[in-house]
Amino acid sequence: MNVQDLQETAALAHLDLTETELQSAFPAFEEMLGFFAVMQVADQDLPAFSGSKPVTSVQFRLDQPERPQDPAPLLDRAGERDGQFIVIPNVL
Repeated sequence: MNVQDLQETAALAHLDLTETELQSAFPAFEEMLGFFAVMQVADQDLPAFSGSKPVTSVQFRLDQPERPQDPAPLLDRAGERDGQFIVIPNVL
């Protein structure tokens, strides 16, 4: 993204930003786009941990008829567990 793209995006969002405001906001917008790119990769239906089965968003939808009533199958796909808790790796 460049400043011109940011200016066009701001205009589409009905934001009346000055050139100085665009220049000062540009690094934050680039950082935000980087976060969105990481979230897009994480949102794909890929296994969260190596060796685990993929969990898709369909399994969390309440309007899907194949939604299991028993949470055990979903918890079995959670990966590493510590007793009754699911271990979430630190990604930051």
